[in-house]
Amino acid sequence: MGFPKHSREAALGSLALAVFLTAGCATKKWVQTEVVQPMETKVGGVDKKVDQNKKETDSRVSEVDQNAERGISNAQSAADKANQAAADAAKQAQSANQLAQKGVDEAGKVDQKLENFDNYQPVKTETILFKFNRADLTAEDKQTLDNVAQNLSSMKHYVVEVQGFTDRTGSKLYNIELSERRADAVVRYLTAEKNVPLVRIHRIGYGIDKPAAPNNTRKGRKENRRVEVRVLTAQGMAGNQASASSANPGTR
Repeated sequence: MGFPKHSREAALGSLALAVFLTAGCATKKWVQTEVVQPMETKVGGVDKKVDQNKKETDSRVSEVDQNAERGISNAQSAADKANQAAADAAKQAQSANQLAQKGVDEAGKVDQKLENFDNYQPVKTETILFKFNRADLTAEDKQTLDNVAQNLSSMKHYVVEVQGFTDRTGSKLYNIELSERRADAVVRYLTAEKNVPLVRIHRIGYGIDKPAAPNNTRKGRKENRRVEVRVLTAQGMAGNQASASSANPGTR
């Protein structure tokens, strides 16, 4: 018994559809298994590698940033230390300049003092008269020398000149010796009795030289039998002249 024509065509269509659907499902599974899954695996691996590279890059960037910050901090610290050292050096240089200038000023003062020392001026003169052929001091002579020593006690920079003389009686050689004995008597009294430093005294005997008056009269010969005591001090020494300036040179 045969099938109607349209029934046979419908059955063939259903069979073809079933075959197509079966083949489509098989193809889809193959694509999923053989194409999609491997691609997803590869993509996942790539993503993981990208993530790992990103993490490594971020870590390196962070390390570079830290190193850069440390470098900047170290450089700033070094710059601060250099600036401080420069400031300290500038202060030291300024102090050295000030010290050097002070030394120059002090040297100038010393030079001025030395120049003054070379220019001593007399501030007091006393004359001790002696009897004929004598070299001893009287009480009055000692009083005169006491006044000289008292004035010296207030001075710092001074020298004392002690010059002995005679009249023309006797030989020149004997008179030089006599004039020296007279000068020695004055020096001995000032140093031994009044504690005047010997280093500040300059003594000499001139004998008949440099007479104070003519030797052809008794009065003149009396004035020549003498010792002159002169106190000198350097110019510019304030106060040294104050105690002696009021006393005028005197002759007894």
